[in-house]
Amino acid sequence: MIKQVSLKLSAVLLIALLLMASAFTAFAEQADENDDFETPQVGDVVDQDDTQEEDSAGYSRVSVIEQTYALTDDAGLFSEAEAATLQQRLDEAGKATGWQFIVHTSNDGVSSNNMTNHYDSYYNSQAFQKDAIMLVFDNASNNRIILTYGGVKDYFKGDAARYDDIKSAMKPYLNSGDNLNAALTFVDKAQAVYKMGKTNAFLLSLKKVGPFSGIAGVIIGVIFFFITKSRYKNMGKSGTYDLAANSKVDLQDVEDTFVTQHTTVRTIEKNNDSDSSPSSDGHSSGSF
Repeated sequence: MIKQVSLKLSAVLLIALLLMASAFTAFAEQADENDDFETPQVGDVVDQDDTQEEDSAGYSRVSVIEQTYALTDDAGLFSEAEAATLQQRLDEAGKATGWQFIVHTSNDGVSSNNMTNHYDSYYNSQAFQKDAIMLVFDNASNNRIILTYGGVKDYFKGDAARYDDIKSAMKPYLNSGDNLNAALTFVDKAQAVYKMGKTNAFLLSLKKVGPFSGIAGVIIGVIFFFITKSRYKNMGKSGTYDLAANSKVDLQDVEDTFVTQHTTVRTIEKNNDSDSSPSSDGHSSGSF
């Protein structure tokens, strides 16, 4: 009887020892896996600006903010390869101009007459540079807009043709759904504007009236000045005009009788597409 009890106790102890050995082995393996992960220490730099999330269609929602450029593809319009190509071109243009080139895509569904205000708020909410130019694709509303900030506005101020040139070059790609080449064209054309230099108010005024019209106006003004000066220079008292002898006043008493009154009321409709044209201060291209 005592021998049977002893055998049972031995069996229980053996099973317990085996279970403890198995648990220890599992703990050791988990510890080895944890050793492969390096916990960030104080002073380590952790890059939180570069994120990339793959969607079901295979497109990467890239969000990259650098000193020279930013690509925030919230709408997932660019594939991973397209995003890499665009980032390289944005970086090159940013380094060449000193501007930050920003391409932002969204599904916000903003109407055309509210694009400037909405995406100004987006710009202000991000850690973007002061001197920047931003192209926005609103995928939900199919509206686009170009916005400039800081010193970049001086390159577009008063010259809507610079914006129109960029938009015209982009439209064939936009119409065919080629967002990558539309964005690359934006970068190339914006860099060309940088090479043209800041706008000049005097030259723009001559451009509006035409150079020959401006020169002709100056010449006519000079001639008129000298003619007027020569006519009145030596007249003095001898040049006084006898008003009584050379004028006639005929006053008549006329009475008008009020018959009836007609009032016409006209409602001036609000321009719902007020954000479609470039702004005079160079800040916005207008939605397109």
